[in-house]
Amino acid sequence: MMLIRLLQGGVLLALTVAIHAVMLSATLNRLYNRYHGKVGFGVLSYSWLLVRIAAVTVFAHLLEIVLWGSFYALTGALPSLEQSLYFSSVTYATIGYGDIVLPETWRLLAAMEGLTGILMCAWSGAFFFAIVSKLHVRSPEE
Repeated sequence: MMLIRLLQGGVLLALTVAIHAVMLSATLNRLYNRYHGKVGFGVLSYSWLLVRIAAVTVFAHLLEIVLWGSFYALTGALPSLEQSLYFSSVTYATIGYGDIVLPETWRLLAAMEGLTGILMCAWSGAFFFAIVSKLHVRSPEE
């Protein structure tokens, strides 16, 4: 049973990384490249760009949470979609309230989702930092 859970977790991990890669790549291509190097890129434009990048990034995380939560619901690991999505969100974000837990035979997946969530959040933070670094506001001396 453990090998099956590891395989299921591996597939969910791969799908999560694929979703994240597609969303961040699309963000980079559509939003960042449109504004990079433009003259007169002011504070409001800069702020609006960062808000949109943050929104797309959060949306990617939500899709990934729905992926894991839907898996829990469809396989019967948890009794309802609402409980599955809630459990997935607190596990992915590594909050881990503990008010809902997976049955013993499924618990390995919870650990895998938590590790995947940490990795995706770190990737998002690094991505956001890289964008901000590239789009820094020029000082008056430049």
